[in-house]
Amino acid sequence: MNLEVDRFFKTNILPPQGRIYLEIKREIELAASGNSANGFLAVLGLFACTEYLGKIASQNEGSYTRQFKTFFRMMGVEYGRLLDSKDIDVYQMFRSGFVTSYFADECEIQIPKKDSSSGIVIKPDGAYIVIVEKYFEDFMSTCQTLYDDVVEEDEVWLPL
Repeated sequence: MNLEVDRFFKTNILPPQGRIYLEIKREIELAASGNSANGFLAVLGLFACTEYLGKIASQNEGSYTRQFKTFFRMMGVEYGRLLDSKDIDVYQMFRSGFVTSYFADECEIQIPKKDSSSGIVIKPDGAYIVIVEKYFEDFMSTCQTLYDDVVEEDEVWLPL
């Protein structure tokens, strides 16, 4: 076991004490209690951290766009379908849209996890919904998978 990787993931990412887990979970809980601003902060954190974990998954190779898309695709088949769609540039629309353009005005943010196979849904009218709890669930599951994949590696790039 790579102790540096283990410490990094448990301190910074994974439940029950990882900072990313705790901070995004707190924002989701605050948003669920009626503070809509926290829904935006939870989504913003999730998209920023999707890129951050993509850096680890891609060993810090490639562009930020590639790093985001690497981890996003790891999150499941539905996320891969969004990436493969010719109608949407997922990185520009969601990661850059939330981080640099305040895309929240054009995208519905739902906190409770509805029956959905993905944390991002395109409605029949073309509008977007980010289902925060579902995205968070898929995100954390993929973080665990990434940890399981790299914890036994001797050489792993970590943002230190």
